[in-house]
Amino acid sequence: MAVTSLLRLEVLFAITFCIVAEVLMHPENDALQGSSDNNSDGNKRPEEIWSWGYVDNTKSNNQSATTEEPEVCKPYNPTVPNFEKPGRRISEVKCYEYLWNINFREERDRRLDKCFKLHNNVQPSFAIGGRNTLPGEFPHMGAIGWQAVVGSWIFKCGGSLISNKFILTAAHCTSFSLKDTTIADPIPKIVRLGDKYILDKEVNDGIIPEDREIVNIIKHPSYNPPKKYYDIALMELDKDVFFSKYVQPACLWPHFDLSSLGKKASATGWGVVDARSTDISPELQAIVIDLIDTPQCQQLLETSCNRHWCGVEDHQLCAGKLAGGVDACQGDSGGPLQVEISLPTSSQGKIYCIIGVTSFGIGCALPELPGIYTRVSSFIDWIEQNVWPTVHQSGTA
Repeated sequence: MAVTSLLRLEVLFAITFCIVAEVLMHPENDALQGSSDNNSDGNKRPEEIWSWGYVDNTKSNNQSATTEEPEVCKPYNPTVPNFEKPGRRISEVKCYEYLWNINFREERDRRLDKCFKLHNNVQPSFAIGGRNTLPGEFPHMGAIGWQAVVGSWIFKCGGSLISNKFILTAAHCTSFSLKDTTIADPIPKIVRLGDKYILDKEVNDGIIPEDREIVNIIKHPSYNPPKKYYDIALMELDKDVFFSKYVQPACLWPHFDLSSLGKKASATGWGVVDARSTDISPELQAIVIDLIDTPQCQQLLETSCNRHWCGVEDHQLCAGKLAGGVDACQGDSGGPLQVEISLPTSSQGKIYCIIGVTSFGIGCALPELPGIYTRVSSFIDWIEQNVWPTVHQSGTA
């Protein structure tokens, strides 16, 4: 990822979830506002679309006697909410289900730990300040690996975990040229999840990355290389991924209209960090870039028209820094263009919604040459049909 001034992200040590204790303990109070109904929510604020009902019940636990077992030591078996509602897409339902289960395990482990400390008179300890590195900052981020001729793996693309078994990436990341002498096979074989230092799996940063074998690759049927349209694909993994604070799926933004998200988005990857070099970054990089409207993008890229690409289609979007110096680059392809959405209360945290997939650019970080991303909302139906085929789907994206 080519940058001249890399964004300094604030420390986000614990992964953020959009489900709170009230929903866990009282699922009947689930009050998701503005579920998508054939994209009717496109103009609503994101926190209205992705918000959970919240009631502060921290003062409701009155213990009648000091001998009563502390609340954190009691069995914790909340009823699983039914997240299916009229007009709600399956991708939204699955997002909520994943996050609910992740938060359930976090809450259960927190209770067990606190109960243990109460019974063993262990005082909690706190760290002052933050961390220079951010493990778990983008827990949906995956690195797509090819079998190397020398060594083990070469990572040439990124991808996003969107379910417990599927990676979203670019179609052009599903194979590489036979002329590439660094790889033993043009087809990628693994996805590495939960990592930060991609060139060294043994870095002692407290993270144990997970490698999952790719067993099925699904390119969009309209993708026709070397043309650069419909550049989107899914990779099915050999077995379910175990979610943790370092490995979690992202949500998919289902609406064509992006105006409610603001004018900026972030892109992540292990790509080239200097446009004059071919060396990829060993550490996951993140940039913040501007969303550029299609008419302006068409004008800026008019002279870049060629037989493989000539103009932004509805299923594509533009993003970049018009002044140059900040951009996705070689090695970042397939990774997410995402927005971080704050939920109504701080205890609910934040979620990442993927709005685009890194596709291609005219050079890297050049002035007035934004990058092209595949617009995820244009492919929601196709994604749902392949990732969750057994679930009845109603409505269109």
